[in-house]
Amino acid sequence: MPILSGSRGLSALRSSNRRRLLELLREHGEISRADLARLTDLSSTTVSSLIAELSDEGMVTEVDRHRAARTGRTGRPGRLVQLVGGRGLVAGLDIGREQVRAAVCDLGGEVIAEQSRHIDVEAADSLQLISAFVNELVDATPDGRARIARLVVAVPGVVETGSGFVSSVWVPNWQQQAPGPVLAEATGLETFVENDADLCALGERAFGASAGLSDVLHVVVSSGIGIGMVLAGRLYRGNSGGAGELGHVQVADLGDLCLCGNRGCLETLASLEAVLTALRVVRPDVRTSADLAELVNAGDRAAIRVVTDAGAVIGKEVAALCNVLAPQAVVVGGELAGGGTHLADAVRDAVERYTKPRTASRIAVLPAELGARASLLGTVALAMEAESTA
Repeated sequence: MPILSGSRGLSALRSSNRRRLLELLREHGEISRADLARLTDLSSTTVSSLIAELSDEGMVTEVDRHRAARTGRTGRPGRLVQLVGGRGLVAGLDIGREQVRAAVCDLGGEVIAEQSRHIDVEAADSLQLISAFVNELVDATPDGRARIARLVVAVPGVVETGSGFVSSVWVPNWQQQAPGPVLAEATGLETFVENDADLCALGERAFGASAGLSDVLHVVVSSGIGIGMVLAGRLYRGNSGGAGELGHVQVADLGDLCLCGNRGCLETLASLEAVLTALRVVRPDVRTSADLAELVNAGDRAAIRVVTDAGAVIGKEVAALCNVLAPQAVVVGGELAGGGTHLADAVRDAVERYTKPRTASRIAVLPAELGARASLLGTVALAMEAESTA
């Protein structure tokens, strides 16, 4: 039986209800809790609980009673709620080795515009090319220069707190370079740079599978294997931003050489490239994550087997973290999760097997809901956090 199958259903329902409230807030601008309850058929208690949750996360705020009184209503003025930042927009970037994805989103998580472009981040002028891409997107958005206040960038590597330097085997040209100030100067936007797994964790917590939960481990399995950790309601970055490098936990003493320079790292066994390499023994034409997902969705036994094997290895290391941190949920996403729930199911089985039973019984292991948009929607959650603490 899946761990906490009942809690998984409750989490999905709560996530759906949050999205409904955010949609109504986008549509109406300012609205009372009573009207939200009426329009959603939710109880007033449920609406108040969700609004309090969104307020704690910095996503909604109350309109002062004087403004409510000016609406002409009789009796005691009601309290209205609205999205933080009114009609503000956020520009988000997801940096890949050969492709950069960009989106403009509102503060309720609605994607206003989305584009992708092939940019070689190892090229000497990659930051200039990315800046030009951002400027084109901003200028193509109606009133973009007036409405977009922040740019948030997701990178596959460690972003050192304080200096903003990026350390990543996937973007070696950015080694010991701080891209944030360069992008800020070129675009005129306040710029934040974060690890991609961390932003995925924030995105799923705000708009997806782990909505509203305070203690979540978000596993992202793609070219690398990272883990974003939300602990006690806050993103945990660790000393100098170095937390979450799950892919570089050693799982084989005499294993293959890893790009980081060590041997036997988890990434050498269970990353997207490792899985594709293993599958090519019997499916030589498989080249991409899309090829793999197509085979998995078609029920190909070999494809399902390599994904499941990877999930089992990853899940054992996640279970060790669960014994230490005891999260409410583990969310499993990334390119390797594109073929259904097989990866999450394998991680769930390992967590159930290797985590202390009392702890495991309280952990929901969930497939990610946002897919390739997780990090982009995480940029919205980060911008909301920045605005609420400004």
